[in-house]
Amino acid sequence: MSAAFSKQDPASLYRPFGRVRGFMVGLAGLVLILAGSAAAQTLSVEEAERLVRSVYYEGMPEELAARIGPAGAARLVEMLADSEEASSHAQIMLALGLCGSPDAMAAIESWMAVPRSGEVDRKTFRAWQVLPYALGHLARSDRRALRRLERLIHEDAPNWTFRQHRGARLRRLTRDSAVASLAETGLPEARSMLDRAARNASDAQFEEHLRAARARHAERAREVAR
Repeated sequence: MSAAFSKQDPASLYRPFGRVRGFMVGLAGLVLILAGSAAAQTLSVEEAERLVRSVYYEGMPEELAARIGPAGAARLVEMLADSEEASSHAQIMLALGLCGSPDAMAAIESWMAVPRSGEVDRKTFRAWQVLPYALGHLARSDRRALRRLERLIHEDAPNWTFRQHRGARLRRLTRDSAVASLAETGLPEARSMLDRAARNASDAQFEEHLRAARARHAERAREVAR
């Protein structure tokens, strides 16, 4: 799922910014995690924290995030509610989605419900843009994430801005990411949601995006069925 998500991600938001320094920091963090958890099936709380706080060159290792257990997920839920951890919120949501924590949906909804207006910072914007992809991962274990993705397709633009992203432009970014995330699940319920969105599409560009997403969904459904 991650490769296609990266293609659909307009701001490369859960990947860092291509700097050698970022690569080295992420590599060092990954080596420490692997060294500490090679013999264990589940990441420790400390390893889960290190995973979401590290800086990566090409994205957080999904296979490690999937190994976060209940204790680690509980700590990530706490961090997502902590404004002091805002720089890690994007990766925390992604990790919660990948590990399929039963508490992930409530934690993400609580993050979304925080009132925001005016110009937000880059950390908040990054987390908001990662949100649909986190929900797409979570949908495999919690179907409520599918319904939240469908609502994102139809909701009005958020009441905040980030640089040139505002109003209709911000809404399109969120809508298109939600559609791509539904497609990547390959789930039958997601196909029904994409079909409903297609029936209500009001512009040619969105119709084309939906056609591509429905084709991708069919491909993913075949992969999931294998």
